[in-house]
Amino acid sequence: MSLGPQMTIRKKIFLLAGILLALFGVVVGVLAIVQKLDSDQIGNIAEYELPLTRLVAELDVDTDRYELGILRALRLDPLNPPELAAAIAAKNDVGNELRADVDTATTLLAKAIQDPGYRASERVELARIEGSFKYLTRSLEGFLATGEQTMADLAEGRREDARTASLGFAKYAQAFGPDLSEIRRNLAGLTDRATRNVLARQRLNSYLSFGLFLAACGLGLGISAVGSARVVGALRQLVVRTRAIEAGTDSEPLSIRTRDEVGELALSFNRMVEELRTRERIKDTFGKFVDPRIVTRLIGSGAEQAERRTLTIFFSDIKGFSGISEQLTASAVVNLLNSYFGTVAEIIHAHRGFIDKYIGDAVMAFWVSPFSAGDDHASDACLAALAQQEAMILLRAQLPEITGMRRNPPELAIRMGIATGEAVVGTIGSDSSRTYTVIGDTVNLASRLESINKLYGTSLILSEETYRTAQHVIEARELDLVTVAGKTEPVRIYEAMGRVGEIAPERIALREMFANGLDAYRRQDWDEAQRCFESCQLSDAEDGPSRLFVGRVSLLRNTPPPADWDGVWHFKEK
Repeated sequence: MSLGPQMTIRKKIFLLAGILLALFGVVVGVLAIVQKLDSDQIGNIAEYELPLTRLVAELDVDTDRYELGILRALRLDPLNPPELAAAIAAKNDVGNELRADVDTATTLLAKAIQDPGYRASERVELARIEGSFKYLTRSLEGFLATGEQTMADLAEGRREDARTASLGFAKYAQAFGPDLSEIRRNLAGLTDRATRNVLARQRLNSYLSFGLFLAACGLGLGISAVGSARVVGALRQLVVRTRAIEAGTDSEPLSIRTRDEVGELALSFNRMVEELRTRERIKDTFGKFVDPRIVTRLIGSGAEQAERRTLTIFFSDIKGFSGISEQLTASAVVNLLNSYFGTVAEIIHAHRGFIDKYIGDAVMAFWVSPFSAGDDHASDACLAALAQQEAMILLRAQLPEITGMRRNPPELAIRMGIATGEAVVGTIGSDSSRTYTVIGDTVNLASRLESINKLYGTSLILSEETYRTAQHVIEARELDLVTVAGKTEPVRIYEAMGRVGEIAPERIALREMFANGLDAYRRQDWDEAQRCFESCQLSDAEDGPSRLFVGRVSLLRNTPPPADWDGVWHFKEK
């Protein structure tokens, strides 16, 4: 009896190939359908939602620019015609930008609502956003009219009328503050939901891809069954050596036995092993001088890199260190600094920060994404600073052993300044010598904030941007509105008081009384300001800021400030 034609290996291979091709076709078809859905939603995000979010953000910024530009013009004294003309031109430009952005956003919203790519529930959400935006549009003309009236009065020399007219901006604070933020949140929610849908379908793609991977594994096993033992042996050797590297153990070079593709792979593997060894030697060597995370990044992407980033800068130094060092031997000074720097460095690294440099007894550090997620760089810096203050208590108890002074060991206290803003971070220097560092106004501001601790009798001062970004994790009180040496723009500064929820009730009461005194001080109500600051001193006789303001109030009472005094205190020295 005939068994029929025998299926040869060649036929089996063709049959297997045909099955795999059919499988590929099915998977590609399904992936194409899913990709079409993804493409529609991503297109909606790119065409409507991201531009709308950008326009709303620009409206937020431009309304502030419009109002601030007019308010700055009100402060021109004496009234300078060229400056006034420039302010009017700037006001007109910003007003035109606002109207153009509103028109563009209105058109985009109307077009998005009619787009069939959106589901019904999403169009309802867009219609709700459109309704909120129409209310905002109606408020815009009144907002701009207030600016027009203010500048018109100012141009005609009616300064008081202009100031009265500028008060009309307050009516629109809700519309261009919380209401605008609500529109932005709604748009972000719409984008987030669309993104989640795309990600869900991408997971489906992953499952399909995994199925394709299993099919490829089957093909690979079939091919390996007819492969030569020598090739399989070489591949197994390669797998063993790769796993050894993955586990972190050293690996000997592969012996190259063939001149085919497997031999080329073995040669490439040997080169890779040598490159990994070289990189590890570089990391081990330079990791003692530059943070290992930065070394890894520079090795991976090249040393020639510098970029402008939003980050947080930290400066600290030891209070009265010159006097302390005069009491100690050279070895005791080294022991003290090594113990101090070791404690500080451990805390900063634990909070995802980088030590930039040591300057005598001072420390400069910075926090930046992606090592700190999102805007957490400010929170990480503040929490690290508070942890350092706590660590100093333990370190002070060890000073007799560290310094060898069993009696009257030196006091150890640190002053710190933290500022958040833009700076350039990267490799900077000459062709023969470079360093990875941070430069910019934010660095200078952090250094100045650290220095003026001594004037306020504080230990940790934050810039306004730092406090704004980190206020969900720390408690602080506003100290003053100042211009530091080298800058003309005033900066609102804060004293960090502790972590959120961890400060005592009496400290909260002191903060409230100090805030009342600061408010009276800026109103030039010297009697009320003095009463509040003296009450703070009764609550805490060691409170440096209230002691400083008692003296300052006495000075200003005897030498009143000019009529246009804005409450800003100017520091001329670094």
